[in-house]
Amino acid sequence: MPSDAAALSKPSLAAGRPESAVDMWLGQQLRQLRKQHGRSLADVAQACGMSLGLLSQIERGLSSASVKTLHQLAREFGVSVNALLRNAEHTEGEDGGRVARAGTHRYIDLREKGIVKEMYTPPACRSMDLCRATIEPGGSTGNELFVTGQGEQIGVVLKGTLELWVGDRVVLLKEGDSFCYASSTPRRWRNPGSQATEVIWAISNINQAAGDVTQPPP
Repeated sequence: MPSDAAALSKPSLAAGRPESAVDMWLGQQLRQLRKQHGRSLADVAQACGMSLGLLSQIERGLSSASVKTLHQLAREFGVSVNALLRNAEHTEGEDGGRVARAGTHRYIDLREKGIVKEMYTPPACRSMDLCRATIEPGGSTGNELFVTGQGEQIGVVLKGTLELWVGDRVVLLKEGDSFCYASSTPRRWRNPGSQATEVIWAISNINQAAGDVTQPPP
């Protein structure tokens, strides 16, 4: 969900762990990806339109990447944003990462946009993501269309209404309605109603998972 002002919120962490753990792990992934591609800090910073100092701070876990910055970096390295977010908290999970228990799911908090995402994807899953988005009345991804790489997305409205723009088309979705689109299709969405909207999203990830840094991206 790109936005100039939106910041990547830190998911809920286990008690006693510092909040900076998420930023540090994300920064480590980005640094590994940059080195894997043989790129310098200055080169990547220039390509993504950010200062060298900011990129250095993000890689060291000293600054949180905005959603817009995260999308720019993901595109530059040829990975999906969902893969970066999925691996933001480095944990093995249960049964080799194939099981994620209730109460252990990570959250992406974009409250300035009126959106909170609960990520259901078990750590071992690399090709799919599953999440539930709760969108407050008036909450939206913004006024500009955005894309998120390759793959496909399918969703179902559990509660409330969702106004979805896909390309030059707009559709009003209600409880029980389902939808799909290619991740590369420009889109935006918002909750036009007076109550919170809940949507389940399933997302296929064509790009390589960011954690698999030993293999070159396809």
